[in-house]
Amino acid sequence: MEILIIFLYFCFFSWLAWKNFRLALIFFIILLPSYLIRFKIGPFPSTVLELTFGSLFFVWLVKYSRQDWKKIWAISKKHVWFFVALDLFFVASVVSIFVSDMWWFSLGEWRAYFLEPMIFFLILLGRSSSPSYQEGVGGVAGSVIVQAASLTPTPPKRGILTAADLIWALAFSTLSISIYAIIQKFTGWGIATPQWAEESGRRVTAFFTSPNAVGLYLAPVLMLTVSVIASTPRGINSAKQSHGTVERTEGLPRRPAIAGLLAMTIFAVLAIIFTKSQGALIGLGAGILVFLFFSGYKKIAAAVAILAIIVALAVPSMRQAVLFQDTANQNRLRLWGYTQIFLTQSPKNFVLGTGVRQFFRKAQKPYYDKIVMERLIYPHNFFLNFWTEVGLIGMLAMMTILGYSFFLAYRIGRQNKIISAGLFGALTVLLIHGLVDVPYFKNDLAFLFWVIIVLPFYFDPIVRATVSHS
Repeated sequence: MEILIIFLYFCFFSWLAWKNFRLALIFFIILLPSYLIRFKIGPFPSTVLELTFGSLFFVWLVKYSRQDWKKIWAISKKHVWFFVALDLFFVASVVSIFVSDMWWFSLGEWRAYFLEPMIFFLILLGRSSSPSYQEGVGGVAGSVIVQAASLTPTPPKRGILTAADLIWALAFSTLSISIYAIIQKFTGWGIATPQWAEESGRRVTAFFTSPNAVGLYLAPVLMLTVSVIASTPRGINSAKQSHGTVERTEGLPRRPAIAGLLAMTIFAVLAIIFTKSQGALIGLGAGILVFLFFSGYKKIAAAVAILAIIVALAVPSMRQAVLFQDTANQNRLRLWGYTQIFLTQSPKNFVLGTGVRQFFRKAQKPYYDKIVMERLIYPHNFFLNFWTEVGLIGMLAMMTILGYSFFLAYRIGRQNKIISAGLFGALTVLLIHGLVDVPYFKNDLAFLFWVIIVLPFYFDPIVRATVSHS
């Protein structure tokens, strides 16, 4: 019976993707948390998320890959350094399968964390739209914001995706997580760990196994929704001044749409607060400061930063966290120490790392004491996570990818400061929270990461010119 349900679901989603690929992509992003629904096909484990991706990829390969590859190739020639880093990152991930001495186990993790999300990035890049308006605020930002103001944005042609589609899909994907987390706060339902379920110190986990997982997903998306909310009235007014845009903006349900987006943003903020995750709160705070700075409120950003530093040093619990004197951060320091010892043991370890999903066995296990710290599978630091998993070359390639994304976000600021600031904020949250956590190596987070990385390409003027001529 289970096999029949799986087969029918695959057929249904494949049919949806064939009929309306854009809608299927949107639903896939909304369904990112569905990796938690697991099953087996014979001896092979899988998830609803992987099954959904499989149907998407099958349709894209048959129907769109040939024309999209020309577009991807044209874009890659305009962004050579990014795609060199992308290729190096992929090759490093493949090599890391065989660095592991459990290659079959590592192969499954590689498929979920590297192969599928990176293919999804290419699919999104290939399906990117060419905005109708080409210059100024009424250009890329204007058209995207006009679309973002509608709950049913209209792309240039069927099967093509817009930045508005991506941001709305991400926003809706947070809704179930946020609402369940808020319910947990007042009921304690579904919190598996008794320590976190106690009312006095309750920390919500939503569908996940830890409070940090909630913040890792919600906080970057929150920065994108904030940028759309902040941009919409200005973007629509500016877009109306461009040629041919009045007809596009008339009758759009702006207020209900933005009210809905604002509600989803508030739910996400509450959920993050209820997690009591220090990393998420600090990462979100850093993202908001960066957003204020790059959207033109530099003095306010500086004042808030100074106030935050004063409060952090004045409140004992916050001071302990910032200075890494609390238990959680002391454990992180231990993990980083174990990682340093492993990486410096030999040139091989330094260059190749541990291999995919081998951190505990190779780096932590020699010092493991369950009384001191639980078993962990990553060193909980953005740089060290990638260094151990995909080696030095893979880590440097990832830093290049992230740095190039910041560069694109900066260049977009010439067109629209608010959208640029939102992208800066989302990338900052990933990096800052990632300094003390794992913002990539989880099924939903890996896909989320590449959706955020592709977004600057949707706004970038060079990509728009390339897409419009492809």
